[in-house]
Amino acid sequence: MTFLKNIFKSNKRNEEKIPPNETEKPTEFGLGEFDLNDFPEQDRNKSFYFHEYNKPDGEWIEIDEPICKIRIGEMSGFTFKSASIMATEAGILEHTLAKGDLISNGNVFYKLHQKGEYKNENSTDNFEFKSYFLKGKLFSFQKWIVEDGSYVQEGTDIYEYSSSILANAQLTRLGGNPKDKKIKHKAEKNGFIDLYSKGPSLHIPENELMYVIRKNDTERIDRKFLNEPNIIKDEFSNSTIIKWKKVSSRFEKSDGIKTKSDDLITDFLFSFNYIHNNDQIVFHFDPKQIKPKQFDKVFFLFENGEQIQFELTENPVSSKNCLNEKILEYKGLITKTELELFANSNFKKWKISLVSDKREILGGEIGGDGFYQTKNNIQIVIKKFASEYIDFVKNTIPNYEPTEIKQAEPKKETITDFCFVYLMHDMSNGYHKIGISNSPEYRERTLQSEKPTIEMIASKKFPIRKIAESIEKALHSTYSEKRLRGEWFELNDNDVEHIKETLK
Repeated sequence: MTFLKNIFKSNKRNEEKIPPNETEKPTEFGLGEFDLNDFPEQDRNKSFYFHEYNKPDGEWIEIDEPICKIRIGEMSGFTFKSASIMATEAGILEHTLAKGDLISNGNVFYKLHQKGEYKNENSTDNFEFKSYFLKGKLFSFQKWIVEDGSYVQEGTDIYEYSSSILANAQLTRLGGNPKDKKIKHKAEKNGFIDLYSKGPSLHIPENELMYVIRKNDTERIDRKFLNEPNIIKDEFSNSTIIKWKKVSSRFEKSDGIKTKSDDLITDFLFSFNYIHNNDQIVFHFDPKQIKPKQFDKVFFLFENGEQIQFELTENPVSSKNCLNEKILEYKGLITKTELELFANSNFKKWKISLVSDKREILGGEIGGDGFYQTKNNIQIVIKKFASEYIDFVKNTIPNYEPTEIKQAEPKKETITDFCFVYLMHDMSNGYHKIGISNSPEYRERTLQSEKPTIEMIASKKFPIRKIAESIEKALHSTYSEKRLRGEWFELNDNDVEHIKETLK
């Protein structure tokens, strides 16, 4: 049995009720069939549209509980006339129409099922259970009590919401505290929790999906932590570059995995890229927070006690990330063994050792992205990203050969070591690079491996690095108006000759 109840005008702010016209007509159990005779005679020549369901698909409906609304006639702005359809049977609701669907005699606009019959029934016995905010507009969401991805037991406090108008007896019945008007929602079953609603909010819409509890965490991980590669084909060198459009993010652009230092002052991002036919680890630093230099070190510690050390063989270069923010970027080789450690072991901490500043920064406990702020989620995204990088490179790069052993770097300079100031030329675009290095020949070969069009124009040896740095700084200042980025400049022939004279 179904019947029509409470025909009213509705707009965005209020509802004006019109005296109801209640009729009844027999149907199959739980089958809502449209019949014009259920409506006032003056409305029967109008068009009827399905408007909305009062509960999500698969939810339980009680007798006399509103099932859905039907719109009568056309809308005028936000104002329309509608009818609320009430249940004369209790059961599991099945949605059969979409908002705005035109309805005519005989159309089925809902079905009700007994428990265990409907495949989409939202039951705690299922692999997953969806929890909706069904409390209506009188309540506001306060805070989550559990972390996304955590394992919860039935009866565990999940989130807190409140009402300023409920009587104390009503609050107590809902499990709330009459003193502060707050209510704690509890888990309906055991499992891993997947938070959907971001909260907090002064108003959570009725029937808003708050969270899902599942028997395992795989679906949440696959849904939220997406890694989307950016494949670049270099036709000149006939090579493939693999970077990323997003890392461990569902919606936002991201160059890598973002974490924060323990004191929340320093942001640190790292990624795995395939560049110049090698696996490379890439570090991003915020220059407003930290400016690492050549020979500084980055350490990664894992829960099994193993650790990896990366030494910055060169100064990080000024660049921009996918959000067009200024960063300092460093790239270095990473071996097959190191990649596999990231993919198979739980990450514990990172440490940035600033050698010249004689200080260290610890971090990695706190995520820098809203989707993986907790330690558990940081560990998950690192392992997933490393594993997917390894598989993707294997399947994308023909005859792929991972780096087994890192080549020995040139002998490091000390504070009293000599240093060179050099001028290089990129013949492909005419730009010039003014830089310093204790081994300019090695620097030239490194750059030539990236772009064969690089050539050394001039270099001059100085007894200590500080003098070389002062000369480099003076040249950078002299030609600052011609700076393109970092150490690259657009110089004319006179400029080049003047620099060559300086470096004789």
